[in-house]
Amino acid sequence: MRVSRLSRLLLAVLTLSVAGVATAARDDASTVGSVAEDNGLKQNGWAIVKTPSILRIEMSDAVPTDIPAAITHYDRILELPNVDPELRAEAMRRTAYLRVQRADGGEFDAREVRRAIAIYNQLLKESPNDPGNDRTLYQLARAYQLVNETDNSIAQLQDLGRRYPHSAMTGDGVFRVAELLYSRERYAEAESNYRTVLNLGSDTPYFQPAEYKYGWAIYQQGHYPQALPVFLGILDRELPQGDIADPAHAFDGVSRRRVEVAQDSLRVASLSFAALGGGPALNDYFAKSGEPRYSTLLYNSVGNRLLEKQRYTDAAGVYTAFVERHPGSERAPDFQAQVIAAYKQGGFNDLVLQAKETYATRYAPGSPYWSSAGSSAPRPEILAQVRTHMDDIAHHYQAFAQSTPISDAAKRRERFLTAANWYQRTLELFPNDPKAADLNLLYADALYDGGQTQLAAQQYANTAYNRPGFAKAPEAAYASVQAYQRLATETQGAGHDAALRESVNSSLKLADTFASHPQWSTTLTRASQDLYALNDHEQAITVANRVLGSGQPLSNELRRQNLAVVADAQFAKKQYPEAEAAYVELLKVMPADAPERSIAVDQLAASVYKQAEKARDAGDLNTAAASFLRVGKVAPQSAIRVNADYDAASAYYELKNWPATEATLEDFRSRYPQHALAADVDKRLASAYEKDSKPHQAADVYTRVARRPSETVDTRREAAWAAATLYDTSKQPAMSSQAYEFYLTTFTPSLDRGMQARRRLADIARDDLHDTARYERYLSEIVVADRNAGSARNDASKLMAAQANLEIGRGQAQTARQLALSQPLEKSLAARKSATDAAVASLSSAAGYGYADVTTAATYELGTVYRDFGKAILDSARPANLKGEPLEQYKLLLEEQANPFEEKAIETYEANLGRMKQGLWNDWIHRSANALVELAPAKYGKHDQRETIYDSLL
Repeated sequence: MRVSRLSRLLLAVLTLSVAGVATAARDDASTVGSVAEDNGLKQNGWAIVKTPSILRIEMSDAVPTDIPAAITHYDRILELPNVDPELRAEAMRRTAYLRVQRADGGEFDAREVRRAIAIYNQLLKESPNDPGNDRTLYQLARAYQLVNETDNSIAQLQDLGRRYPHSAMTGDGVFRVAELLYSRERYAEAESNYRTVLNLGSDTPYFQPAEYKYGWAIYQQGHYPQALPVFLGILDRELPQGDIADPAHAFDGVSRRRVEVAQDSLRVASLSFAALGGGPALNDYFAKSGEPRYSTLLYNSVGNRLLEKQRYTDAAGVYTAFVERHPGSERAPDFQAQVIAAYKQGGFNDLVLQAKETYATRYAPGSPYWSSAGSSAPRPEILAQVRTHMDDIAHHYQAFAQSTPISDAAKRRERFLTAANWYQRTLELFPNDPKAADLNLLYADALYDGGQTQLAAQQYANTAYNRPGFAKAPEAAYASVQAYQRLATETQGAGHDAALRESVNSSLKLADTFASHPQWSTTLTRASQDLYALNDHEQAITVANRVLGSGQPLSNELRRQNLAVVADAQFAKKQYPEAEAAYVELLKVMPADAPERSIAVDQLAASVYKQAEKARDAGDLNTAAASFLRVGKVAPQSAIRVNADYDAASAYYELKNWPATEATLEDFRSRYPQHALAADVDKRLASAYEKDSKPHQAADVYTRVARRPSETVDTRREAAWAAATLYDTSKQPAMSSQAYEFYLTTFTPSLDRGMQARRRLADIARDDLHDTARYERYLSEIVVADRNAGSARNDASKLMAAQANLEIGRGQAQTARQLALSQPLEKSLAARKSATDAAVASLSSAAGYGYADVTTAATYELGTVYRDFGKAILDSARPANLKGEPLEQYKLLLEEQANPFEEKAIETYEANLGRMKQGLWNDWIHRSANALVELAPAKYGKHDQRETIYDSLL
């Protein structure tokens, strides 16, 4: 009974669904449509997939469509237990399909769509091998897309393609995958899916849109070499047969439906070639893959694309590539003209120039191009372009060279000569040009500026004398003179003199030919100067006087130049007194601010200096010195004055005229403090002061030498020592102290000098500066310097160190004596003992050096220190509260404390007295004996007892 009800329910629902599906099938189904338009993604291009019944159903009368009711019934079937698997699968397809169809029809409910997705996935899980799963996957993909789960939609369609490659849904599904991937910029995956569609064959309706989008997917990945065959294949198919060059009419023969695809294919192919390098990429591709019939169209298209992008140089490169691949083509001049236009449009003037050079060279009359083209005569329009370009090129290089900085001489010459070469070619190719004379003059100018001086002179002469009626002939004639003059300056050795003679001859020729030439006087003046340069001094004077006496109006400048030739010629003839007089006359007509005045002044000074040298060479030092000093009087600003002043001082020094030497050298120092000779001047000045018994002044100069960084270390060190000793000699203790201290702190002196310097610093500190601390510091430095001298120690350094220790000990002993013992005794006694210990240590160290005088003195001082310490104990302050017998007992206690020091003093004095056994007797031993008489009168007080003791010591 249960089975019967279930069957009736299924029959009713399925009947309802068939009616619904039939209704849906009558709707206009969306197809792939215009898939080439915006990737086919803006329209609903999903096919309506009808799910055929797996049951034989008897069709009942049509019932009103009620999709929600059908969905409800199908869902109830799915809820029933033990439903036949095939029936369940069919119910799942139908309920999911109706949900998707409903959403597709405008009644979108995300929950319902997701319910359909769940059902489809469950169906695939329950019936993985169902032959109708291709439609299930297709519909599932559509459902995912409705809820914007594009990745899942893509995954289902990809699964469709893999599992059902021969399904009717596969072409549509894989193409749709590709489109979705493309829209998400997943170009590599899209490429693979487009390729799958193409592999289905050209019969599939998706082949052409897939081919087109396949190319785009490759292009979007930057795989331009792989994209090109695709788009060129489309062009091969779509473009009409024949040679196609004009982009404006290239697509006239393409069907209206395909013209947009063809145009876009040309555009993308052009962009690909542009991305691969433009022109070189085109040539390389054609060389490897063959050149299509429409290659000219491609060259033009790629170039035009690049121009649109304002990539002017790349566009020019494309046009150049055509010329390089087709050098003999009749279109080659046109493409070269496009190169020029592209560079000009981009404002690349240098490249415009180069392109014009190429045009003028390649297409000039007689060039290989015309031979290969089968015509010896160029076409008129090309000939006109060649002439125009050659003129532009020559003028450009000449102007460019003129604007090049003079400091960049090599580039200027190169550019002028390039201009000259183009002028020459123009004259050769167009000899009858109306502007030939002007071109000839420009040609000569370019040669001259380019350093081809001799050729320039010849061309100037050719322009001046072989171009009758040319208005600029006098100008060209003078330019020829100038060129020959420069040629003379450019040549060396024997050739120089010959060139200079040619310059003179050229100048005289101009003067004879153009008597009224405005440069007549200038040209002859230069000729007189050239004669002077040739050492033809007499003739130079003659030509200079000719100009001066010509009666023509002369500028002050020309007058001075000719007078200068006369003066210089006299100097060159070694007529120095005459030269001096001539320069004086020249200076009279020179303005004070004339630039060349300083030269004339120097020459005047040189004339006097030469006279001084002549006197010195003759042994007349007094005259020489006076003449050297006269240079400063007649030409105080001359460059040679510094040498003259120094030479004058040298002459006085040699004469041993110390006051004159000192005055001259001091004047030199004040005038030229930074001169290179300043160092030598100081050394000679110091020597002069020293020889003149002026130690203070000499020390000042040596101090400057010692502090001059440019001197060698040895020179500075010796000068510093000399300054210190000379300040000592001149009784300048403060300056001497500074000098010795500078010497010690600046240099590394020898041990002996270092010890002497410190000894003098100590003495000055004690005797003159009265600076006890400074005195003791340098005494200590003496001791340390000797101690650290190592193997360099010697008797002198040790004796000096012993004496320093003695003096340090005496100072410390004096400090101890000044420390009276007061109450509380413990505190004052500690201070006195510390000071006494320091004195004992220093005096003991002094005695230990073994030098008799120092040892006996230190021994005596040491005994005195002990004696003073004992006496200080006896004389110490008594406690105020002690009186009577306690006070007496305190005194006895002090005597007991003082007695050992008195005995130590006696022992020390006796040690000094004992040195009599060594044959020593001096004041310190004598003082020690007197001290013993005072300390031990019982032993040393009587005369006969002393004699006995002394005898025992001998």
